[in-house]
Amino acid sequence: MAGFAIVEWRARKGESRAYIQTIEVAPEARRQGIGLELLSRIECSARDAGAALIWLHVDAENAGAIRLYEAQGYCCEGRKEDFYPMGQAALIYMKRLNSGSTNRSLESAPLDVEVHNRVPLAS
Repeated sequence: MAGFAIVEWRARKGESRAYIQTIEVAPEARRQGIGLELLSRIECSARDAGAALIWLHVDAENAGAIRLYEAQGYCCEGRKEDFYPMGQAALIYMKRLNSGSTNRSLESAPLDVEVHNRVPLAS
């Protein structure tokens, strides 16, 4: 397996939202477009499920992932200190799926897990 992703989604206040829990690419398969392919598949699945927006946490030091998200239209909406086990900060990114607008806040974004979906990508 070259990589996998896990996405969660939940309807809240009449709007379905997707949360990217993780995107993982095997070290030997990095920089080959697999992360972009996984992200595209996640977005497609989220749209098919009716999600209006998608959001995620990313390590504030993960420049490659940050470049990928920003290139795909995600906007940084905030920062959470000590998010990861070793005390690293996370940046919070969001993208509207239905209109491309990113003007909405994440204050009411879902934090609990309802559905786990694995999106594997074979090598």
